Amino acid sequence: MKYSSFPSAFSTLFGELPKETWCCSDLYNREGFWYTSSYLPAAMAARLNFQANDSDVFLTSSMKTGTTWLKAIIPTIMNPIGRMDDDNNDLLLKCHPNELMSSIAQSPFDVPHNCFC
Repeated sequence: MKYSSFPSAFSTLFGELPKETWCCSDLYNREGFWYTSSYLPAAMAARLNFQANDSDVFLTSSMKTGTTWLKAIIPTIMNPIGRMDDDNNDLLLKCHPNELMSSIAQSPFDVPHNCFC
C-alpha cells in the first residue's frame, strides 16, 4: 500500500516506526504489536476513539476455531434467566449466535436482523 493514500500524519508515522519485512510484507511495530500498513491506521483510530464500558464483553478467536460456538456461550452466561427450565426466555432458541453477538469486523451501523430477541 502506498503512503500517499494515507493522511500526512500516517505517512510521517510510518517513517518513524520500527519496520521488518516478513513474507514479502512490511510490518510496523506500534506499542508492542506488529501491523501491516493497511491495518495500522484503523488500529490507531480505534485506539484513539474507543471508550470501554464496564458492561463490554470482548470475545476473541481466530478463524475456524469455533467462533460461533464461543458466541453462544456469552448470552448463556449473561442471561441466567434463559438457563431456567422455561425455554421461552432462551435467546439461543430464538436467534443464531451471530445475531446476538456482533463482530468488530461488522459495521456498528448494520441494520439488525429480523430476530425476536
